Amino acid sequence: MTAEPELRQAARLLLTLCDPAEKAARTRELGASPVYVDAACVLQEPEGVPGRPLRPVLVSPRDVPGRGVASVEARAALLHALAHIEFNAINLALDAIWRFAGMPKNYYLD
Repeated sequence: MTAEPELRQAARLLLTLCDPAEKAARTRELGASPVYVDAACVLQEPEGVPGRPLRPVLVSPRDVPGRGVASVEARAALLHALAHIEFNAINLALDAIWRFAGMPKNYYLD
């Protein structure tokens, strides 16, 4: 038995985290640490995926007012939107790692 984390199980656990900063930091740590991959293991979906913070309340993009970038507030809102996009990218990557069994090892490592 190895002390290294199993990548797919670790990704599934990280996907349930709700704090964006913790999820990002622990995902970076996982990517930088030695791991082994059990591609054959079929994992069950955990409850509460993906983990999201309680606030702000998630709303449909249709319900968000359009903004320009002429003011400081509008540029801050744009940066906030980009942070949401990156957070969702982390969730998508973690989900793709744990969900699909039987893929080549490089699929999971990529």
